[in-house]
Amino acid sequence: MNVECPNCRMISAVGGDQILTSQRDMEVACPNCNFLLVLELQIDPGRAGVTRSSKDLPEDQLKDSDPPATYSHKRSATAALKAKILRSLVNLPPMPHIILKAREIIADPDSSLKNLADIIETDQALVAKVLTLANSAYYGVSGMVSSIQHASVLLGQKTLVQLITISASSSLLNKKLKSYQVSPAEMWKHSLACAFGARRICEKSQPDSIEDAFVAGLLHDAGKIILDPYLESHKGEFDRLGRKKDRPFHEAERAVIGFDHAEIMARACRLWRFPEAQSDAIRFHHSPHDADNGQLACVIHAADILAKSTGHSVGAPCQVTDIDQDILRRLKLNLKDLDAITRAMLDDVKKIEEEIKEG
Repeated sequence: MNVECPNCRMISAVGGDQILTSQRDMEVACPNCNFLLVLELQIDPGRAGVTRSSKDLPEDQLKDSDPPATYSHKRSATAALKAKILRSLVNLPPMPHIILKAREIIADPDSSLKNLADIIETDQALVAKVLTLANSAYYGVSGMVSSIQHASVLLGQKTLVQLITISASSSLLNKKLKSYQVSPAEMWKHSLACAFGARRICEKSQPDSIEDAFVAGLLHDAGKIILDPYLESHKGEFDRLGRKKDRPFHEAERAVIGFDHAEIMARACRLWRFPEAQSDAIRFHHSPHDADNGQLACVIHAADILAKSTGHSVGAPCQVTDIDQDILRRLKLNLKDLDAITRAMLDDVKKIEEEIKEG
């Protein structure tokens, strides 16, 4: 059976052995761009073979697919909504890609500061945000930074990448979430708190993961921005489920639309070519024990709870004691460490939030 990727339009074949051995919805990665397609398996009584309905192909492509596969349009409302949301990922803004580009340049021993400056300076709005942050009190060089190259010399390349990460993500994250009843300021502060918390945790337990942790912490809840407009049309049901005592939003999301904000953001990160470690940390930040290699997921999980424990919450408030003891052991942290990390995280957010406000 041939399937066309809705992202890059490459047509690839799904082998008969995969079809016959699958007992449920089958996930197939595009061999060209790695976009994840979900094929819904169905039995057609009128045929000897197995038929299927693609959840990721646009409706006008379903009828043109290779015979003898027959695509059924009789999908559940949840499956159809999930398919629509997955297809919408190809229209996401590419802005966060500059985060990866900056890190690639710095990791390349043959690159120069000019290479990095040239990438950033293609977006003057981004340049303005980066320079505003570079001159903030948080970085201790107020009024001294006049250019991107100057920022790199004064602050160092890793700090510059952090500035780029915050600046490039601010427009994406500064959104009002109607379905979640969350203001732009709440979303942005929670994201910043989680990013700084993740960085502080890694400084104590795994310094080699600081950059990955900061990006994953900043974007861990961005899937809510993707899901918000779709949940609006199911607001009654989502409110009823999401406001139940002790029921987290991600469980309500799965009940209404078939998956949660962590999964959809992880898929977006794959589309953006983010490193697998970051995608997995975002995907499993509510359930780090489910990840194959969940160390970074544990970091984001703990940072998320710390952010919520300080009042920077997008969802139900948490207590520091809600962090599983096994996760603390994996991160080599104790309650005294968490107290110090939380205080540092709050200081980080307080110093930087005013500098990056929109408008």
